[in-house]
Amino acid sequence: MKQSIDFTTLQEKVTATIREAIFTQTFKPGERLIQDELAAKLGVSRMPIREALRCLEREGLVEVLPHKGAQVIGISKEDIEELYYLRSFLEGVTVQKSMNFLTSGDREELQHLVEKMDQDIRNNNLDLFVTHNQEFHTLLQKGCNWKKVKMLNKQFIEGYPAHVPSLIPHSMQVSNEEHKAMLEALDQKDPVKLRQLVEHHIMRAGEKLTQLIE
Repeated sequence: MKQSIDFTTLQEKVTATIREAIFTQTFKPGERLIQDELAAKLGVSRMPIREALRCLEREGLVEVLPHKGAQVIGISKEDIEELYYLRSFLEGVTVQKSMNFLTSGDREELQHLVEKMDQDIRNNNLDLFVTHNQEFHTLLQKGCNWKKVKMLNKQFIEGYPAHVPSLIPHSMQVSNEEHKAMLEALDQKDPVKLRQLVEHHIMRAGEKLTQLIE
């Protein structure tokens, strides 16, 4: 069981690394992705590379051709706009539904995560910021009991690069200020405002990301 957990974590990390390279056009449309070369570059075996390419094929980012291997399809400005619009809508609905079911303990933990992200910014620790950011968004949705919507949310979150803050200047600072505004809406018990803030938060990141590939 432990080996399975380790493999899953490694596969997710490899998938995220290749996905981000496609988003930033380090791997360009039409470029072949050679498993042996990727394995050597990332310091892993071929197995997580193969599974990562299958995952990215399902996301529409690569095409696996018989006897030829994987080839980058790439992502367009329109693809990013669609992805972020759908995610903003779904996550906005989820947090609006969730708000009234969050506990005082949840509120304290959300505050703690915001403080951790402030510390991550001061330390310029992108990896920890990404982790705490994901924990913040997940906890904010905790009170929603709509399983299908939360499942779709998870798919959309996994379908975009986690390290967007590294691609957009000053993104961590702006993002965490927006997190603080969300907590104010939570304290005001205003689910509509919370939804609007979350939607804006996600759409802003999407708009900045599209500018990178124009």
